Amino acid sequence: MSPGASFFDSRAEQSFLRFYRRIFSIAEIEGSRVLQWVFGATILSYFIAFDSRLYSDALTVDAFLSGTHRCWPYFQSCGEWLFLRALPAGYSQMLLYMALFGLLALAVYLMYKKEWVLAHIALIPSFLWHFLGSFVLSGELAGNYDYYLFLLAFVLLFVPYKEFFLKLLLVLFYFLASLSKIHESWILGTYFSSLKTGLPLFPDWSIPIWTNLVIFMEMVAAWFLLSGRRLLQRAVFIFFVAFHLYSGIFVGFRYPATVLPTLLILFGPLYAYTPPPLTRRALAGWILVSLMFMAQLSPLLVRGDEKLTLEANKFGLYMFESNHQCVSSATVFLKDGTQYEVRAESVSARSRCDPYYYWFSLRAPCERDQAIGRIVWTFDHSINGGPFLRIVDEQDACSLSYDPFRHNAWIKTETDAPEVIGWPVENVYD
Repeated sequence: MSPGASFFDSRAEQSFLRFYRRIFSIAEIEGSRVLQWVFGATILSYFIAFDSRLYSDALTVDAFLSGTHRCWPYFQSCGEWLFLRALPAGYSQMLLYMALFGLLALAVYLMYKKEWVLAHIALIPSFLWHFLGSFVLSGELAGNYDYYLFLLAFVLLFVPYKEFFLKLLLVLFYFLASLSKIHESWILGTYFSSLKTGLPLFPDWSIPIWTNLVIFMEMVAAWFLLSGRRLLQRAVFIFFVAFHLYSGIFVGFRYPATVLPTLLILFGPLYAYTPPPLTRRALAGWILVSLMFMAQLSPLLVRGDEKLTLEANKFGLYMFESNHQCVSSATVFLKDGTQYEVRAESVSARSRCDPYYYWFSLRAPCERDQAIGRIVWTFDHSINGGPFLRIVDEQDACSLSYDPFRHNAWIKTETDAPEVIGWPVENVYD
């Protein structure tokens, strides 16, 4: 009897389970202690991810009705698809997440019973909802850790040669993240030196040493995680364990809880060299790798400094790319001749200061309030303690549109010589 068949009696059901087991390469999970541990780490990551969203209204119809929702640039009508209600407005969001909680708990039980086909099926709803919530229905929730979780889970669930591609993905995460750090923010260390608190535990003079060490380790040394040379592989492994523990000072539990367990499982005591698969069945994995490179390099196709305009910035890994500060000032002119001000300022260095999202928040009243005539809008942006540059200065924000895949002329780049408005004070990482 095939794994999973004990839960079903009919021939059709057993036939389906055998088909499912073959098409998603479940035998790899059944025969690999490493993949079984990664399966458990993925469940843990979903528990943590959904806990952070349980009371958020980002995916609720109320966010859309109030105009506070955010959409990705490539799906600007996402609000029309929102349907949940969060407390205290309703219970549907809580019901959804508790149903997912139950399925995740069931997956843990099925792991214990070694019913890997059924455990795999039980994990699919969490994968789908996490993908929809992070990359389709809201542009507010996704962080770097959500890219990690989505891609690692995708390989674990759907791609053949799972162990090799999981290892390669984790190394690629480091490498691609290093590409976003090729900027004065990290080369000169100005991301941290422009903070009031600097780089925790280290003096300011040493900041460029540590930031460039991280770039080197992510860009070059990370590849030795895949090595069969034990001493070198272990040295790099220990560095990245320490790196993630240290990064928790800034980002809290969510990021290291998503990455560190998988790092420990794939490259820790259970590590064994896995040769690259060069067969037709491996094509899906190699296509995924190619798409990751394309997404990370996509900002190069958009004119201007992506750190200044933030155009195409979130299509690839982007954490800690620059210390942003910004001021958005809008004057709303009503058709009856009156006016009022709308002002927003960033506080934390974690703010991305993407002009798209500030424009998106102005677009809702443009579309819904017939009393509005026009909105005069300016947007001033500072990077790494540099001057505030007026990169947006428009007489009618309501008439603007945003193209997610090319430069938007209403956002000034450094070649447009934007006006210097002033200088920021040191901010904090909050």
